[in-house]
Amino acid sequence: MPNLEVTVFNQKLKLTYQVNEKQRLINAVEILNKKWNKFSKMHSKVSHLNIITLISLELQDSIGDYKENVELLKKKIEEQNKDSDNSLKKINNFKSELEYKNREISEIQKVLDEIHNELLQIKTNILKNKNE
Repeated sequence: MPNLEVTVFNQKLKLTYQVNEKQRLINAVEILNKKWNKFSKMHSKVSHLNIITLISLELQDSIGDYKENVELLKKKIEEQNKDSDNSLKKINNFKSELEYKNREISEIQKVLDEIHNELLQIKTNILKNKNE
């Protein structure tokens, strides 16, 4: 596994990571350092441990917010999936109804064709009898 040298809270660290995790690790270090800099005016007034504790609390609070947002998104997705399922059921019902109506139309067309043929036959007979 490769190593990455980073600076976190003004401390140089050598971290081992999996290749596909490198960017996530870099992003995490950047977030921690931004939080560290956010509390820079406190550096000389309180211990680094206190600042790190505040950063940890802030990040933990953010994680809670993300979890709530994820749950809300999951619920929204579930509702949309239900709506999609209902829409698909309606579409399938309409499709079945359309197929049924098309069969009816086909049957009616056959009857009309038969009537048309009979009328042609009657016309032919009438013309034939007239000419005799």
